[in-house]
Amino acid sequence: MSDINRAAQQPQIKQKTRVYAMKKTILCLLIPLMAASAGRPALQAAEIKTTETVKAASTRTAEKKTSADKPSDKDPKKTPDKKGTDKEPGQSDEKKAEWIVQTLDYGIQEERLSAVSKIQHIKDPAIRGRLVTKLIDMAKDEDDPELLIKSITVLGEMKETSAIPMVMDKIDHRSEDVGTAAVYALKNMKGTAAKEKLVQKLKSRDLENNTNFTSALIQALGEFKAVELLPFVRESLESPKTSKGIKEEMVIFMGNAPAAESKDILLKIYKDEEEDAALRSYAVNSLSKLGAREVAADIKETIKTIDSYDVKKRKKYYNLYLYSIAALAKLGDQEAIPKLMNALRSNSSQVRLKAISLIKDFKDKRTIDILKYKMNYDQNQKVQSAARKALKEMGVDVGEEKKEEKKTAKKKEEKKPDTKKSK
Repeated sequence: MSDINRAAQQPQIKQKTRVYAMKKTILCLLIPLMAASAGRPALQAAEIKTTETVKAASTRTAEKKTSADKPSDKDPKKTPDKKGTDKEPGQSDEKKAEWIVQTLDYGIQEERLSAVSKIQHIKDPAIRGRLVTKLIDMAKDEDDPELLIKSITVLGEMKETSAIPMVMDKIDHRSEDVGTAAVYALKNMKGTAAKEKLVQKLKSRDLENNTNFTSALIQALGEFKAVELLPFVRESLESPKTSKGIKEEMVIFMGNAPAAESKDILLKIYKDEEEDAALRSYAVNSLSKLGAREVAADIKETIKTIDSYDVKKRKKYYNLYLYSIAALAKLGDQEAIPKLMNALRSNSSQVRLKAISLIKDFKDKRTIDILKYKMNYDQNQKVQSAARKALKEMGVDVGEEKKEEKKTAKKKEEKKPDTKKSK
């Protein structure tokens, strides 16, 4: 080939080379893209399969867990306790007693207080007796005042006379609150064996300060009818150092101490117009408790005197007036009861409340009827509640009364015309 021909073919060769290079480049780019497109369906299929597998596995796991949690009829151990896992058993007295003993021995103070309270609810006498013995033994060496007070109070409420020696020892406890609980417990137990000790304790007290312990001593000795204390009481009442509250307790005490000396002291206090009106009220109440019919004329004279006062002054003596009328009624004066009932018509709710507290001692149709009315219709809620409580103490079934009132009210409602329909 000549040089001329070679020179003519050079442009053609270069063109073919460029086309070839371009085709090769395009192929290099297309091959990976085609491969990726071809593999995507398979990849998606694989991903879907994997997701389904995971979901299935999760479902199976959840089913297994639900099956495991669900109680089986064949496996009673897995049946849930609907009542919860209370520490205290709610079944037999034996089981309850077992819980009480363990709690008293090992429980925290709050649990032990609860356990002491539960002893009263044990019905089996033998089991309750064992628990009482346990409680008495525990109380002998117990150091916590709160638990001691609870234990002594429960024993007193149960009237467990076997506890009297232990309770007598606790009168001298370093905590006066424990001593107070002990005195009240002895009062409930009729622990007259402690009378001499209580008398000596009272005589050693500072009567200028009215404390719960001193009040408990006087009340217990009144329950024990400690007439031997009367000379000390007379002296204390005459002393200007004796606090007002202690004097009131001593006047109430004399109402439980049947002796001629008691009547003389009480009548002197009652007739003294310079004396505190509250103390005179307690004095005439104690005279009525002693059945001192011979003082009826003196009581009527005092009532007459109060009636002569102007309105403002009469209000000051209204409690004394009510107590005097109630005393006459207790001593058998039938004319006094209507006067006492009239106090229930007072505009003052306080007067009505005081009248209810006094009238509940007289159970007859007149007093019951007016108390029923007050229970259902008095405008003051406290008066209604007091009337209901008084009727219960009188043995009246207020539950049935309430049902009758509801029936009457319902009948009245049924008789009313339906205004909505008429419109």
